[in-house]
Order: sequence, then C-alpha cells, then structure tokens
Amino acid sequence: MANPISARKAWVKGSLPLAEYAASCNQAQLQALSPQLRKLRQNGVDAIVVPVHWRYLAPFCAEQLAQAESWEALKRLSQHLLGHGFKLQYQLFFSSDTQQGVEQRLPDWFWGSMLAKLPATKSADAIKYVNQFGRDNTQSPSLWAGAGLLEMFGEWMDNFAQQMQEFAANCDVVFLGLGPDGEACFPWGERDAQAIYQSFSPTALAALAADMEQQYGSKQAWLSLWELNAEQPWPQQLSDNLADCYQRKTSSTCFKEFNLWYAQNWQQFVGGFLAIAEASFAKQWAHSKLALNIPLPGMSASDHPWLACLTGLNPQPWLERSQLLDYQLAQLSYWNKQAQNRLMVVVSGAESSHASRQNQGLFNALKELAIPALVQNAQPQALASHPGWDQLYHSVLHGSAFQGWLFNDMSQLNEQSIVQGRLSQLNKFKYQHSETRQLGKKQFRVMGPLHLKVANQKQLLEEENWVQFEEQLRELRSTGVTAISTDIWWGLVEGDKPGKFDWSYYDRVVALLKRLGLQWVPILSFHQAGGNVNDDFMQAIPLWLWGRLLESHDQLNSVQDLQYVSETGDASMEYVSLWADEFVMPYYQRFMEAFKQHYINKASLMDEINVSLGPAGELRYPSYNAHDWGNYPNRGTLQCYSRLAKQDWLAYLKAKFHSISTLNASFGFTWENFEQAEIPDANWLFSHKRYIHNAWAREFLSWYHQALVAHGRRIFESALAVFEDEAFGQVPIGIKIPGIHWVVSDPELPRAAEITAGLIAVHPTLNSSNQQEYLGLLKGLLPEGKQSRAAIHFTCLEMINKDYEGYSRAADLVDWMADAADECQVALMGENALAGELYGEQGWRQMARALNRSPGYDGLTLLRMQNFFDDEPTPRRELKKLIDRIS
Repeated sequence: MANPISARKAWVKGSLPLAEYAASCNQAQLQALSPQLRKLRQNGVDAIVVPVHWRYLAPFCAEQLAQAESWEALKRLSQHLLGHGFKLQYQLFFSSDTQQGVEQRLPDWFWGSMLAKLPATKSADAIKYVNQFGRDNTQSPSLWAGAGLLEMFGEWMDNFAQQMQEFAANCDVVFLGLGPDGEACFPWGERDAQAIYQSFSPTALAALAADMEQQYGSKQAWLSLWELNAEQPWPQQLSDNLADCYQRKTSSTCFKEFNLWYAQNWQQFVGGFLAIAEASFAKQWAHSKLALNIPLPGMSASDHPWLACLTGLNPQPWLERSQLLDYQLAQLSYWNKQAQNRLMVVVSGAESSHASRQNQGLFNALKELAIPALVQNAQPQALASHPGWDQLYHSVLHGSAFQGWLFNDMSQLNEQSIVQGRLSQLNKFKYQHSETRQLGKKQFRVMGPLHLKVANQKQLLEEENWVQFEEQLRELRSTGVTAISTDIWWGLVEGDKPGKFDWSYYDRVVALLKRLGLQWVPILSFHQAGGNVNDDFMQAIPLWLWGRLLESHDQLNSVQDLQYVSETGDASMEYVSLWADEFVMPYYQRFMEAFKQHYINKASLMDEINVSLGPAGELRYPSYNAHDWGNYPNRGTLQCYSRLAKQDWLAYLKAKFHSISTLNASFGFTWENFEQAEIPDANWLFSHKRYIHNAWAREFLSWYHQALVAHGRRIFESALAVFEDEAFGQVPIGIKIPGIHWVVSDPELPRAAEITAGLIAVHPTLNSSNQQEYLGLLKGLLPEGKQSRAAIHFTCLEMINKDYEGYSRAADLVDWMADAADECQVALMGENALAGELYGEQGWRQMARALNRSPGYDGLTLLRMQNFFDDEPTPRRELKKLIDRIS
C-alpha cells in the first residue's frame, strides 16, 4: 500500500443545507448531520468542500462581512466537520449557484454597490453580461465591469481570510467560484440551436471595437477582414456570422478572431482575479491552493461539437490537438503565475466521454505543468450511472494528471444503494498507484456478434443492422457494460491476397464504440469462424495461406502437414497446426503489425488485445470439435497424427534421452533407433488408465501438453513484442483457456478430456481433485516478469458441478483456475461457455459466485450480444441486477 501522503483524494462537495448552515445552524442540526458524516468518513472521504455564499453571510449590506457575528455559524459548522476527521476546503461563490436545484444568488445589494463603483466612463450595462439576443444575465457579474468588480471580490476574500484564519491550517484548497455554479467560465449554452455569447452589451461591444481597431489599424480594415458591411450595423452582422458558422459547423475569419478575443478577455480577467486572491490569502493561508473549477462541456441536446468555445476556455474548436495544447499550456501557465504557483484545477463534467475527448489538450497541459487537479461530476446522478461512474473512475486511474475525485453533491450520496456501494470502493483503490486487479472493481464486457450481417436473414450487411447495433450498444452501456469484444477475422481482413488489408468493417464498429463511450477488446482471430456451438457465421482463415505456405517451403509435402490430424485420420482446417508455427508465425506477426499501425490512434480505446491461440481462439487442440467424433461429453480425440507432429515427437525424445540406449533403459524397450518410437495408439493410452499409470504413456502425453503450452507462449511473446511500443505498452494481452469440464470425475477416465485438449500435464496421482495442474499451465504459458501484461480468460463460469451429466465438474474448474491465477498474480476474466444458462437464475448465481469468491475473477465477458436482445428478457434483467450489485 502506498504511503497515505500520496493517496488519491476523495472529497465531497457540501449540499444546499450545508450552505445554509454556514449562515445559521444550531447544535441539533449539526447532530442530525453526524450520521451522514460518519458514513462518508468510513467510506474513505477525506474532505468536505464547504460552500460559502455571500447572500447568507451578508444578506443586507457589505458591512456585515466585517462583523464577527456574521461568521459564527460557519465557524460552528467548520468545527463540527473537523470533529468528524475531515479536512475543510472552502468554495467561495462570486456568482450564483444552481447546482442543487435552487438558485443561490448574489446578495441583492451587490448590484447597487457595483453601480456605485463604476467609473464615470462606463455605463450601467457594464455590470451584467448581455447576449446577442438582448437578454442580460444575473448568474455572475460581467468582467467588463472592470477594476471595481475585482476590488469588491478582493474585499470579500480579505474578510473571509481574516475571519476564518483559525481554520487555515486545516484547509488545503480555497475554491474560487468565478462563473455560474462556481465554474471558471462565461455563462454559456445554446438557445434556438444558436450559441449564446455574453459580449453584446454596449460596453462589451465598445471594448471589442476598440481592441479590433487597435489590432487592425482602423475600423474599416477590421470590418473588411471580418467581411462586415461598414454601411450597416456591425453587431447584428457579427451575430449572424457567428450563428451561421455555429449551425453549419464551419469557420470564418470573423468567427475565429471573435472567439479568440472572447477567450483572451476571459483569460485576462481570471488572471487579474487570481492575483488579487493570492494577495488576500498570502499570510495564514499561504499553504492553501487556489482552485478553479473548469467545466468540460459535453455534447448538447443537438449533438453539437462547438460548445467548448463558448466557455472562454477554448477559443477555437477546430484547433489541432498540438495547437490546443499550446494554447492551454499558455493559459494555465499564465494563471499559475498570477497565483504565484498556487493554482489547482477541478475538471467538472468528467463523467462525459464526449467532454473528455474534446478536452484532451487540457489534460495534457495539466500534466505537463504539474498543476494538481481533481475530477468532478457535473451532475449528481452521474454517480448512479454506470457510464458516468466509469468515466470518473478511469479518468483518475488512467490519467496521471489527476490526484483524485470531488463528488457532487453530498445530499445525493446516501440516497441510492448503488452510490453507497461505489463510495465504499474508495478505500479499496484510493491508495493504489495504478489501476490493478487488486482495486476490486469488476469489469463487465459483452461479446459482439461474430459479424453484424448475421442479424439479417439475407446474410447481407445493411444499414438497418448498424442502426440496430447502435441501439443495442447504447442500452448495454447504460446497463453498465464497459467494453465490447469483437473478433477481427483474419480471413475477412486479409482474405483477398497476402498483405492486402481491409479494415473498413471494423473502422465503423470502432467509431461507434468510441461515440458511445464503450471500450474495445479486439480479438485477433487467426482461427475459423463457424463449426463451434451456436456459431451463426462462417469465415475461413485466408484460403491463399495453404498454397502460399506449400509453395514457400520445400519441407512441406501436403496441406495435411499444416493441419491438426486426429487419431481417426480427420484433418482440421479451423486453425493452422502448432507444428507448423515456424512457417505461419511470420504471417501472424505481420497481421498484428498491420493491426497496430492501423489502430495506433485508438490504443486508448482498447481495454485489452486478445490473441487467438487455437480453435475458437482458445489454447487447445480441436479435440472435441464437430469435424471429429470428439463431441461432448466423451474424452475427445488426440490431434497429433500429422507428419510434422510425428517429427516433433521424435525430436523431443532425441533431445531428452540423447541415445536410444538411454531411452530403452528408461522404459524397458529393445529398440534399435528412435524411429521405432511411433506415436502410441490412442485406445491403448486410455485403456486401463494407462495415461496415468504407464510411464511411456505419461511421457508421450507430457510432450503433447508441452507442445501446446510452447505454442501459446510463442504467440503471446510475439504479441508482446509487437505491442510493446508507447501507444500499446500498457494494453493487456488476452489469452483464452477453455473450461473443459466433462469427464473430470469419470472413474474410468478422470480428466481425459482436458488431456486430449492438451490443457493439463499428466502425473501418477492424477484424479478428479485439484493438484495445481492449472498453476503449472499458467507458469509454463507466461514468461517470467510478464504476468502484468497478461489477461487470462476462462470459460464455463455459469455452470454447476454435474457428476450425473458427463461427470462435469465445471464449478470446481472455475475455482481451480482462480486459485492458479491468484498464485501467478495474473488478471483473470471469466466467460460463460454457452448462452443457455443466461436464461435462468442459476447461471447468474454461479457467475456472481465466481466474481465474489476470494480469490475470484476480475470481471465477465458475456456471450453473445444477441442473446441480450431476443424476446426473452431474463438475460438483460439479470445482467443489470448483477452489475448493480457488484460493480
């Protein structure tokens, strides 16, 4: 566990009653608050942000701020919060606050005082923002009021700093609520699908004209460059130009230059305010940071991407990422300098995936300047929303610029059990240095369709399939699903000819996932689609591959050299045999490289990259696939009867025993050469439990198992080498291991199906109990020191033990794999093997058991997406119940 000094912060913003208590509270009210405070403290909350509204402290006149009795209630509240072990962070509102549903306005006397402070050169309209529709705004006073406004704000801060100085040592941060709802921005938004700009008062327009005339040399030059007609009133033309660009999502010189001027005015105003704040809090409060709450505008109701410019924080929404970073670096650096390096930032609205993508420059600037920052949810209901919570969670754990969370607001935190459950997670992960499997947050993923066109009876991909897919994705996201896994079919992408890659289908899938705030788990599928249980789509691996390999390698005699050949003589075309790895590995690697280069800008969208290791993408031989007689629930067929497999068997014996005499002495044979060591007959192996009790049988099956493990390790290491760069270096590499649960407890053939599939090593005491066979599998599969990059997937989580049906011990296997993964300290995800158990409660209970077990599973990948959208509502209902209960 990290030192508590470096723990992530978990703060809560005080609610409306807390703001009112700052003006008047008695002992009974404080005691009634205590149960809520105790619960917050138990759940890991470190500090309460106390809202300070001038309307409560000085309701009648400014002189009340200098009177000690005006501050007594706030002091009592502060002392009570300290008594519960909280740090105190004060939020000073210099504007209205409507976040709690009831507007907390500035004192009525404020506007009269501001008029009195205006210099003679300014008209009364200077104190309020006025938009292009002629409406004034009372949410916050206008920056064009000038020095008089900053002087009044300075007096307020001086009074606070002096009257509350006894609490300065317990306050790390003073939040400066400059704009509406405490956010450091202009009042912003839309009206009638038009952007609202707050610079159309006569004073503001005069300031704009003066600045532009100075910049361009004359009014005529300015109007000409902005394409405004000097013969007509330019303010209306400006308004029309802004509206046209906003609606058409285009830009003009007028639009660009005006937005830049708008943002620069805000930047300079904030800088001047921070300089005054720094002076006010320069003595007893010198250790306290001065915090600004910067909003991340999400998409508007009209799904408009241009809102960011309206806040004054981003002057040009069309800026490239590097240009935006340069601008926001300069802006934050200037503000930090004015605050004497005491600046802190709270990023509000971080629950919106749209907002986080639009403001990447802000994140990067905070990180580069090392300005401390927290994330905050703009809407209280975000804590009850799965997508909102995931965004808040990941923005801190994935973004090193952020030191913790500020939850908004306190009154909402105890109203819903799901919110209380999420708060209780704070103690589990606030001290972690990075997002690891120990954090306790479970992942819920869903497998996408094998291909979208399977939703169409004509087996043709049509636009209606995409519409339906989007609707279903949106519903899954709202349910709490965080990622969708999709097979990247090798034969679909590179099926035409070698080196020609067509990613168009997956490009559209990825764009859709990104837009909906879902993560992506691509499965690099080097296997065939179709031929497995419930498969509804067929896609062979590239057909040109077989001929290309035969043509390129003289040592290959026939296609069967490249295929798994079973004890019955059947050959499989689902996946290239592991004994042909030396020939096919360059093609796997080239495909992985092509995938990496094509999607390098989408790396942050990937929760994991899963790599196919065999039939159905699993680490196994095709021992029980439909093309052979190895169907459930028998032992399956051995798959090592190809020419290359036999060569490898002989090479194994020669490397281990060196001479035929040593081999003969070990097993009592009288062979003259190694070539006499034929692959044993399968029926002989499995008769009378020879595969357990006979030394020669065990030797053979050890080679069979080790060959599969070595193949899995080769693919995994190859994927690590490809995805080791800066973009993908933190993305886990997924490996799928099937839960082959039948004949585990068969008294005549214990665990034979796992053996023919190659999963476990035989030993003389093998039986239906756990003797750490899966621990041995994982240790052989994962290179030393690379466990942190791996994510193991194990199937059959939905099943119970059924000795009466195929001698199945599915639940036991699930537990054994969890123990093995815990021993190896590797991430472990679970899957349901079949869709059938999704339609009853028992399967869901089993999956919940695996997630809640200790050690247990880090999450679920559920197959398949279409099962959650058929006529039976059980899967969708039970998924929501499980996520709400566990996530």
